[in-house]
Amino acid sequence: MSQKFKWIILLSILLNALLVGILFGQLPHRFDGDDYRKQIMDQAIKKLPESVQGPFRQRLEQMRAAADPIRDQIRQARDDTVVVIVNDPFDEAAFDRQVKKINDLRLQMADILKKAAKELPPDQRRALGETLKRPSLTASR
Repeated sequence: MSQKFKWIILLSILLNALLVGILFGQLPHRFDGDDYRKQIMDQAIKKLPESVQGPFRQRLEQMRAAADPIRDQIRQARDDTVVVIVNDPFDEAAFDRQVKKINDLRLQMADILKKAAKELPPDQRRALGETLKRPSLTASR
């Protein structure tokens, strides 16, 4: 085997190991996220009057159902972007297409949120805002 071929194989193995590490590093975050979101959602809903808790919970579930396929597409597009990044030579046009795809999907998610927020009264919009908050980095340390 030539020296150049050995280096190509070694580089390929290293890039694949990096990709696998990135993907497995993200798995625990994806599993923990649902429990955290449910806890935050329950806390926000409990602040509302009992008469609107059920309909508000249903509205959140409808939003989630509409957003889940888009969220999955964003995850896939991110994974595809990582593949573009590690490929040699770097394809700038492919990278730009992936970033545009992710941004377009995020705009779809924002549109779902905008439509829901428009229809909600102020107290329910505040509760919705609470469900969208993320923990600060200093709080988790």
